[in-house]
Amino acid sequence: MSGNEVKRVLYWDTCVYLAWLKGEDNGASVNEGIAEAVDENWDGKLLIVTSTITLTEVLEATLTDEQEEKFQQSFRKQLHCLRDVDPAVAVKARDFRGSFTAPNSKKLSMPDAIHLATAAIYKCDEFWTMDGGGKSNKFVGLLELNEDPRIDGLKVKAPYPKNPALFGPGAAGPVTS
Repeated sequence: MSGNEVKRVLYWDTCVYLAWLKGEDNGASVNEGIAEAVDENWDGKLLIVTSTITLTEVLEATLTDEQEEKFQQSFRKQLHCLRDVDPAVAVKARDFRGSFTAPNSKKLSMPDAIHLATAAIYKCDEFWTMDGGGKSNKFVGLLELNEDPRIDGLKVKAPYPKNPALFGPGAAGPVTS
């Protein structure tokens, strides 16, 4: 992949990898966004970045041999870039977690803090996730944090296609929660 061609840098949270690998149905807009990103990535126009903790999180999931091979091959061919949890990422993750300390407030989980810190330090254009928090009253959902100053204003979005108008009324932009 030539650095001169890359136009976007996306950070993929573990759940995006799992959706891609398993072919999960997360709605037409999300599915198309992931497919477009993969195509752009293969064309060298988009770099996908993730933390090395994604290896553990993805490989502990139930995958077929083909899915696991596809995941591991994506890093061997330099289409996806793994970033280590180095001291700068660790300190940034601690700072992000520390900003969620108000009494009775939801906390930021350590893995989520590491993912967000990695995206911030490596200056990713967007952080893609489908983590809306669900039923957890303990941890904040990542989609709730789009452009939040506590995480350096990172753009946190669900995967979306470049042309969401193709998905009909109400699909006017990227899903953010």
